[in-house]
Amino acid sequence: MLLLTGCVATPKPDSEKITVLWGDALEMLHCEDKGVVVGSQGHWYDYWLIDDGVLTQGAVNELRNKAMQLEADTVLLYAPKPFSTSVTFLAKAYRCHP
Repeated sequence: MLLLTGCVATPKPDSEKITVLWGDALEMLHCEDKGVVVGSQGHWYDYWLIDDGVLTQGAVNELRNKAMQLEADTVLLYAPKPFSTSVTFLAKAYRCHP
């Protein structure tokens, strides 16, 4: 089990500073659109061995890591995608602070 959790995305340094929001895109009108990011964790062969919370945190970590590569400081989550073997989030990345 410990080996499998090692396959879950971990946050890169400073990626935890990226704000993750649920909400309305209208809130982001004052922000610069940096693109779409996807965070996904879990596979058909291991999802039953890894806790849902660990998979969810890994998917969020992956979102933050990808947003950081785009020089974003905020991600606005869309509704999660309903997969039974993984956790997947689709989000828009934004730069809201200079």
